[in-house]
Amino acid sequence: MKKLIQVLSLFFFISVCSYGQVTNLLVNGVGSSFTGVSGEVFTWAYDVPNAGDTTYIQIWIDTDNSGTLNNSVDVLWQSFIQIDGDPEGHNGPPDMSDGADSHVSLQMNLGLAPAHYIMYFKNNNNIKLVAGQITTLASPVFTISGRVTSGGNGMQYVVVNLEAENGNAFWTGITDANGDYSIKMNSDTSGNPWRVKIDNTIIFRPNVSNPDRYNLTLDQSVNTTYSGNDFVIENAAAHISGTLYNDAGEPYVGGEVSITSSNVNFGRGMLVDSVGHFDLGLTASELPISNLNLGSGDSRDTTIVRAQHTFASVQSGNAFTQDLYLFNTNSTITGRITLNGASPNYAMYLFALNADTGQAETQTDNDGYFRFKVSTKIYNYQIAYTNDIVQNYNINNVVVHAGDTNVNINLIPTDVKLTDSGIPSDYSLSQNYPNPFNPSTVINYEIPRASQVTLSIYNVLGQEITKLVDKEQAAGKYSVDFSAEKLSSGIYFYKIQAGNFTNFKKMILMK
Repeated sequence: MKKLIQVLSLFFFISVCSYGQVTNLLVNGVGSSFTGVSGEVFTWAYDVPNAGDTTYIQIWIDTDNSGTLNNSVDVLWQSFIQIDGDPEGHNGPPDMSDGADSHVSLQMNLGLAPAHYIMYFKNNNNIKLVAGQITTLASPVFTISGRVTSGGNGMQYVVVNLEAENGNAFWTGITDANGDYSIKMNSDTSGNPWRVKIDNTIIFRPNVSNPDRYNLTLDQSVNTTYSGNDFVIENAAAHISGTLYNDAGEPYVGGEVSITSSNVNFGRGMLVDSVGHFDLGLTASELPISNLNLGSGDSRDTTIVRAQHTFASVQSGNAFTQDLYLFNTNSTITGRITLNGASPNYAMYLFALNADTGQAETQTDNDGYFRFKVSTKIYNYQIAYTNDIVQNYNINNVVVHAGDTNVNINLIPTDVKLTDSGIPSDYSLSQNYPNPFNPSTVINYEIPRASQVTLSIYNVLGQEITKLVDKEQAAGKYSVDFSAEKLSSGIYFYKIQAGNFTNFKKMILMK
């Protein structure tokens, strides 16, 4: 059900939740004992007392088929929020009714695994439950199967998602007592390549799924059965836990927290639980690891400052506790960056960060002028620059504060890359920045003479996803924006061919 959140969300974060009382609750058109078929339309609708109210929703697997919620045996699949009048979806599905009218609804095709479920809707201390059953798709075309084990034993009630690469559909399976699962779906292959991964990792955190996912390209003319998609749950050799809070110090339900390290192109994430708690693990084979960043939020969302904390080193046996705060922006930092006293003549990405608290991002205009939106709850920010600037100029640490104006930064060339004429002396391909990224990143390259240039993006299977550049270009420095809005999280590669020069680098998309 995480895909339900990802498919329909354009933004991931809100600041304040107002809770009302759910009334007139219907799931698939009924107030109790709903029924449905995997892959067909699934609906819910309810009323809240105030326009704009937020409702907290959970989906449970009713393991004993009792129709009543029993926390000791039933298994939580997913939790999220839904906001009256929100057509986009903030940390959850959108409201498909007409505006903020105190009526909330959802209607979409869901490939829910055949099982008994309990839908849970909560506002303040008021809880409404509706139980029901989803049955098997009548004439499935594709079957995707595998097994989930831990210590050689099968794990039961693990939800495995088959998620479309284009983000428009998903199907699920639930493991039985032996850890076996089977996902049955229709003939729709528009989501190729699909990815298979465990969705309710919350039931075994901080332990880690190995592999993280499988990528499948479904083709009915080749095969309709795809087996052997097995997962092993490995014990965490170190982990980082804590709680995600909003600006008011309240648990931030529905947010995502990730750990990343650009040094080794490592990334892992999870949704927080019903009280904002997270627990992310690392396996023995991933340790030791340095400069590990713990973060939440999108630094390009100007309504918040992305939460972050950097661990210089994580060793086997470490168990860190670190809370994160998503602060609302309420101030600015403005100024200008110049290159040897002159305008850069192109837009540059800049970051205002505090390694232990948060990070904001902005883009200059062609003359180098910038404006960060920041929070006064973070006192010190350090200005950071993208990799292409660092490679060519001497960098001095610049510390600024919320409210600062006319911050002037002049970078002095090192003459490592540029000749006196301003023409690069060699071909080069820079590491994309930011990396990991979500959903956009910048790739810079240089060519010393006029060349036919191709710059392409590839997935981990070596399949070309898109060409960013395919034309003759004059000598100079180039910057290309790459947006991965329609791609799923994972490792990708970009490759340049210019004249006789060929090079490629790895990048990580973390949604």
